[in-house]
Amino acid sequence: MEILNARLHDFRNEEHFNLHAEVNDLIVRFTVEALKIERYYPDFSSALTAEAEALDVVQKSIFTGPIADADHTRDNTILGMEDMVDAALRHFKSDVRDAARRLKIVFDSFDGITTKPYDQQTAATDVLTGELEGKYSSDTATVGITDWVNELKANNQAVKDLVGERYTDETAKTPLKMKEARKQLDDAYRNVAKLVDCLIFVEGPETYEAFVKELNKRIEKYNTRLSQRDGRNAEEEE
Repeated sequence: MEILNARLHDFRNEEHFNLHAEVNDLIVRFTVEALKIERYYPDFSSALTAEAEALDVVQKSIFTGPIADADHTRDNTILGMEDMVDAALRHFKSDVRDAARRLKIVFDSFDGITTKPYDQQTAATDVLTGELEGKYSSDTATVGITDWVNELKANNQAVKDLVGERYTDETAKTPLKMKEARKQLDDAYRNVAKLVDCLIFVEGPETYEAFVKELNKRIEKYNTRLSQRDGRNAEEEE
């Protein structure tokens, strides 16, 4: 029996913190003393607190304010284009209805685009506008959403610019702070995990069996989510 390997480096920030928070909850429940990890737990606990603070800064500085406003504008443009296409499906001219049906298929293939994370939505929007300006440019003109496409491109570029700038020098430092906090927490966690594995080897699994089983369930849960996301991303790229 041993603790499973968690793909810590690949988790998104929220996933990374949530997994470690669940580990901490387990440690508290089984107690530091019973697990005999007094040597390394203080570092783990303080690193978890530091990451929580760094994550809070990231969420407030990067994922709110100007970027959130720009993203909301982009979402409204996409939704407005979809409304225009839906309305054109009932147009009195048959050529407009035919063009709208073809565009409806395109937009349906991007279903849920406005709910994607910022970076994924930005990439998907580039693909969408490329389709509308390329293969479906004639249909786009027929339905009358060419100006909407130009507006969406401008909206998307605005999000790109804001994400690239991170508004100020201070917010530009937040991803680095988060990266450092993640590394420190991972190092502290690995020390705890290695110590538990060593104690199992030396003392036997009886004392640690229940703890390790519960911990491994959580690691499997997060690793599975990551594998599923990898699969979806691969399908989207194809």
